[in-house]
Amino acid sequence: MSTPPSEGGPKRWAAGERDARQPTDSGRSHRDPRRGRARGLRGAVPERLAEAWTGKGGEPLRRLLAPVAVALVVLGLCGAVWTVPEARSVLRDSFTERQQAYIELYFGKEPFRQGDELVVPLRLVEHGETGGRHSVRVWAQDARGRRLAVRTRTVTTKPGALIRVDVRLRLEGGGRRDAELVEVTLPGHPQRLRSHLR
Repeated sequence: MSTPPSEGGPKRWAAGERDARQPTDSGRSHRDPRRGRARGLRGAVPERLAEAWTGKGGEPLRRLLAPVAVALVVLGLCGAVWTVPEARSVLRDSFTERQQAYIELYFGKEPFRQGDELVVPLRLVEHGETGGRHSVRVWAQDARGRRLAVRTRTVTTKPGALIRVDVRLRLEGGGRRDAELVEVTLPGHPQRLRSHLR
């Protein structure tokens, strides 16, 4: 004796529906036609991770890439600025304390008379990044401030190197007897030396 068909069975079959009791595709997982891959446990986890990473419209990814792009641009600009020597010097000055360039000027020993000449032994040391040519002006004067002899020498200096120079002043007539003071200057620099003659 056959069982009567369930109520509405032919209508559901005609509409493409199946009875819930019948198995589908003999236990295989259902494929999502939009994504073309299985929506089982293995397929769902990577998809959820990808959605969490990109979000709707890729917002989290954009939020991460924006600071990285800004940092790369800043590093690129810093590298470009570092290639310019003047900018590199200014940057060094702003990050490190550098000594200002100056010329050290002093007597090697006290000036002394040698015949008709007054010998003035000088020592120069340039502290800084560049060497160069510098004028040294030397004169002798009497007690009233009258200059008896004047001489200018040009000295070439090198950074950190000790330069020895003896400047000779010719004292004629009463100048040999009246000379009391020797003065030394570096034109264009504040250094000034004085020595009283004995």
